[in-house]
Amino acid sequence: MSAAAAAIAEITGGGVRDRIGRMRNALVFSLLVLVGCATSKLTNDADPYIRTAADRFVRAFNAGNAEAVTAFYADDAVLLLPNAPIARGKASIRGTVAAVAGLHPTLEFGPDRIAQSGDMAYESGHYAMTMGGNRDQGNYVAVWRRQSNGDWKMVADSVVSTMPAAGH
Repeated sequence: MSAAAAAIAEITGGGVRDRIGRMRNALVFSLLVLVGCATSKLTNDADPYIRTAADRFVRAFNAGNAEAVTAFYADDAVLLLPNAPIARGKASIRGTVAAVAGLHPTLEFGPDRIAQSGDMAYESGHYAMTMGGNRDQGNYVAVWRRQSNGDWKMVADSVVSTMPAAGH
């Protein structure tokens, strides 16, 4: 093969190899983009679900319905209330809610922010509760997890009173 023929073969062969390489890279990139889109949610479905759940939670709590309140929590959830031990799991949460319900409280609260990342979301907000002539108010944060059926359940719920402790 002459030097000119070898040079032409190298140029045309290299050009074909380069085009095949670019096509392969484009195909791999396209597949990665498709897989990425298929595995991530572009919508924030937690926000409307949690805002609607807040109204139902308040109604159930103010009615003293510990079963209905407990239904908002996942089986492995934790509830942290001021001046109380951690309630771990639905049975413990049910008992805590029932004890508080026995005092006939009136709860008001509202989410200030809801943020979602995939199957997890958090809600932070403010609350006010009247119980036996005493009024408490403060802030809360709840962590929610999407369940396999698409519903959202709380996995952690923490309440922080902004009122001074008794005797202070």
